[in-house]
Amino acid sequence: MQIHRQSTRTILLVGMAIVAIAFYLSYVTITEPYVGLNVKKDEQGDWVVTNVDPIGWASEEGIEKGDKIVDLNGIPPGAHRSIRKFGVIDNFSKIKVIQDGVMEKYDVEDQEPILSSTLLYHTVIPALVFIVLFTFSAFIYMKKRDDRAALMFSAFLLVVGYGYISAGASARTDDLARFINGLSLLLVPALFLHFLSHYFKRYAIKLVSRRMLVSLYTINLFIVGMDTYSIFIPIGDRYSLIRQLQLFGFSFGIFLCLYILITRYISYRKTTHKAVFQNMIFGIVISFLPFILLTAMPSTIIGIDIIPASITSVFLLFLPLFFLYLILSNRLFDIDFINSRIRYYSFLSLVFTVLILGILVVATSFTVVQWIRIAILLYVSFGLLFYLEDKLHIRPKLFGEKFNYQVSLDRFSKDLPKLLNRDELDDRLIEEVKSVLPVNRVSLVKYGKDTWDVKEIKGDETISVIALRENVDKRIRMKAPGDYVKIHQGMCFLVSESNDALYLLWVDQKVNHTPFNEDERYWLQMLAHYTSIVYENFQLIEGVTEELKRSMYQNTDAPLWLSRLLFNLSEKERARLASDLHDEALQEQLVWYRKIEAMMDDKEMPNQFEEELSEVKEGLLGVVQQIRETCTFLRPPFLRETGIVEALSQLMDYYRMRSDYQVDFHSEGFGASLDHEHSLAIYRVVQELLNNASKHSGASFVEFELKSDHGMIVLNYKDNGVGLPDQNKQDLSKGMGLTGIRQRVRSLEGHVEFLSSDEGGLELSMALFME
Repeated sequence: MQIHRQSTRTILLVGMAIVAIAFYLSYVTITEPYVGLNVKKDEQGDWVVTNVDPIGWASEEGIEKGDKIVDLNGIPPGAHRSIRKFGVIDNFSKIKVIQDGVMEKYDVEDQEPILSSTLLYHTVIPALVFIVLFTFSAFIYMKKRDDRAALMFSAFLLVVGYGYISAGASARTDDLARFINGLSLLLVPALFLHFLSHYFKRYAIKLVSRRMLVSLYTINLFIVGMDTYSIFIPIGDRYSLIRQLQLFGFSFGIFLCLYILITRYISYRKTTHKAVFQNMIFGIVISFLPFILLTAMPSTIIGIDIIPASITSVFLLFLPLFFLYLILSNRLFDIDFINSRIRYYSFLSLVFTVLILGILVVATSFTVVQWIRIAILLYVSFGLLFYLEDKLHIRPKLFGEKFNYQVSLDRFSKDLPKLLNRDELDDRLIEEVKSVLPVNRVSLVKYGKDTWDVKEIKGDETISVIALRENVDKRIRMKAPGDYVKIHQGMCFLVSESNDALYLLWVDQKVNHTPFNEDERYWLQMLAHYTSIVYENFQLIEGVTEELKRSMYQNTDAPLWLSRLLFNLSEKERARLASDLHDEALQEQLVWYRKIEAMMDDKEMPNQFEEELSEVKEGLLGVVQQIRETCTFLRPPFLRETGIVEALSQLMDYYRMRSDYQVDFHSEGFGASLDHEHSLAIYRVVQELLNNASKHSGASFVEFELKSDHGMIVLNYKDNGVGLPDQNKQDLSKGMGLTGIRQRVRSLEGHVEFLSSDEGGLELSMALFME
């Protein structure tokens, strides 16, 4: 317990220290203005401005690249602390600048430390990012303290947060902020690779060797050491070399992660781990490449940020959020789908960007960097526009849903299950076509294959028979449902086909006399295809209905599949009814039974009332027992658990206690394994025979024998009852439910025979064949 308290206290102190440092970094950005000037001593010994940050004080005052700094707070520029240490200008009150040969003086003593241009980028956004990442980091640490991968990811989140919040203070030449920012920048790729190494261990994949991790940490710590040295030993404008080395180390670490993931993806692309590697690569590309390709590398190579770090660093937030989504939802992104959409949007964006740049080249002139920035801005803007249009369905919202064919198909498909017959389907199809297309006439036509007769089924007045014969007959016969042919009065779509006729959807010409475009034709094809599927289902239902009518009115056996289906439906309904009786009626009776028992425990109750309540109690007890027996008959208890032999033994014990005949059951040597459907069929047959013996046969002796032999289950039965007299055999068998036995056995492709002599008695022999 003492160790646990010390550990909690240590964690709390570390957390407070982390927050205190973050608070200090934010305090620096609020209390000290950001100048945004880099200077370098030229060959003549003058200090010349080499870079002006667009969001700094110098840019707002109009100081430009190439201006000369001649005085800072009354001393030469070379003697100023920030210039000696880092080659930047900071922490001054007065400055003299030569601009175009003219001396300009600037006094910043009365200036507010917080500029509107730096408040958002240096204070607000970094603080919010740090709060979010620190919260997530602490949450992951507390929840998964024993998970090495989670601990590395927690450290990674914290380092990214520090990288953000220290950037503004580092730009103001604060020593602690410079150290934290440089350390964070270099630890990001190292910690990320370390996290990936532990993460893939759970998939039994060795992503990177320990030696490589140690080497990466060593190189980064060496660069951090150089940065720390520059803080204590001023090196002036040569500090930019260390900064470039930091950016190079960061870029190298990220590309190393990307290279390792790509090589492992190639090795595991045919396994179930493919999606994991795709997600990792996708996260790195989106998060780091904008900063590396548009800020870090251009700054290192040509000394210019194509896109400011304040913009490209926003993409770094995607990676922590991406992995938080993976961890919290335990799901991967559908990268294949995302890549296909990105390729599509990228191609469209490239086309439009090239077109606009071609126009701008003729009309305007910019520097190379400005052209690159404009191209990137256009490219990203178009890609974002296309993505939002697809994601938010902007086009249907702006132009209505009348011509949104996908919405129409969804609406039509949702209505299909509600339709009960072909007439309703025909009406719904015509209604949908007219509600979307600008046409006046739509019809469904039955076209005879041999007679060429044309019969309108639904809709408006159709074209002439001659026109339909000339345009449809030869071409539509070779088509499949959903296909179409063009005619001079619109189009005909094949909806369904029978032995002697074709069912066609005819759509007249559009009211504006324009041809049907590709989207309209495809939409009509899909409608016809959906309709053809439902037509087939209706035909199957009509066929089943005819089979039922034929078997009922012509006294013929129904098809085996139909009988089997009806018996299964009957058993499901029995099970549902048994469940309802047990859960509702039985429980209600037991409640009233207990209430009566409680009333009878009252010693002050008159004897007359006590006797009457006793009768009611006994009656309720009889009702409860009857409900239980009914549930048992409706749903055989423990048939699945105990097997057919034990279930039949319990059933016969019940009849022995409640009937006046002897029941013998022989099942020696029965060892077949039956599925539930066959077990239930045998149980129902035995149950029906016992009921027959109780109610009709007048037997005093009943015998059952159940045996199995070479995949065949045999049930034999005999009694000494009245039997089946010849003159009434057919009617009597129906009355006693023996016809039901015959149909149930036949539905399972079994065989059953009934034998009865003039002297009386009934025998049954039933055989079921197991696969």
